[in-house]
Amino acid sequence: MGAKSMNTRKWLYSLLILIIALETAGCSLSGPVRERNKVNLKVIIAGSLLVPFQALEKEFERANPDIDVLLEGHGSVQVIRSVTELNDKADIIAVADAQLIPLMMYSTIIPKSSRPYADWHINFAANKLGIAYKNDSAYSSEINADNWYSIISRPDVTIGLADPRIDAMGYRTLMSIQLAEDYYHDQSIFEKCISSAFNPPISIIKNGDLSLIKVPEIISSTKQKVKLRSYSIQLMALLESGDLDYSFEYESVARQRGLKFLSLPEGIDLSNSDYEKQYQKVKVSLDFKRFASVVPDFKGTQIVYGVTIPNNVSHPEEAGRFIKFLLGPNGRRIFSQCHQTFLVNPECDNFLALPEDLMPYFTWRN
Repeated sequence: MGAKSMNTRKWLYSLLILIIALETAGCSLSGPVRERNKVNLKVIIAGSLLVPFQALEKEFERANPDIDVLLEGHGSVQVIRSVTELNDKADIIAVADAQLIPLMMYSTIIPKSSRPYADWHINFAANKLGIAYKNDSAYSSEINADNWYSIISRPDVTIGLADPRIDAMGYRTLMSIQLAEDYYHDQSIFEKCISSAFNPPISIIKNGDLSLIKVPEIISSTKQKVKLRSYSIQLMALLESGDLDYSFEYESVARQRGLKFLSLPEGIDLSNSDYEKQYQKVKVSLDFKRFASVVPDFKGTQIVYGVTIPNNVSHPEEAGRFIKFLLGPNGRRIFSQCHQTFLVNPECDNFLALPEDLMPYFTWRN
């Protein structure tokens, strides 16, 4: 046998050993190529959307094997700030308060561009605010929709509050407690449940029918009874571990985690558009310049979730495919399974700015 033939056989043998080693390690020659060709679709969402969006991610990726969805959850205010102020590129953002998108993105211009970060959004889901608790929470056998505020204000009861500077659940909790004063004809509810626990206090300024809730730049709980966390989802872990008795939360989140949920009257739970005039009697203002380019005033309104594709999107076609999947029958089914209301008729505020492939889902109103 010639030397050349021997060298060829040795080379082929070495190649075979290499292939076997790669396959054994799970690194087939075709696998990494396919993975490298996948589009990484970054989706930044409100924490209360994590469970349905994780289910969406699995089904969407199964139907679209060329896309890898990368989910990231924050409080709704922080979701938008991460894009507009922290330069975090996102293909899609979805928040628990749809009004934040026009408030924080429509007038904020992308650097080295004349375009705002967004100029349309879709209202697609709803929720209701209530109180999450467990069977072993203090006074759990007594609490109801008529006495909850007296129960949670007791000195031996611990409650959770999401940070109103970061999380929509935080400022909505303040709104709901303030609305409760008129509903139950008791003007001491906010003071007993919230203000007395903070220094400096979260204060109320009355202007006719409007109650303006002023949140200071630094808020610190002076009592162990109120535990402040950045996001409401973090409070659920404290509740489950027994470190909290009660926490204000969205119904969907409480149901997803198997917790008990106390429904509040519709006049204060921010769930029903029929009470919109009542909800508008409260507004939360951050009493400091929190954002670079917007006035941080959050209006009382029905809980509606919003989604958009930022104008500096990296993968517009794939982002459109994901939103179509969200708005379609699979998205509706997943939200129902996750105990969250999907709007019968999602709404878009700027039809002509929509990507063309999303226009068939809406009717243009001139």
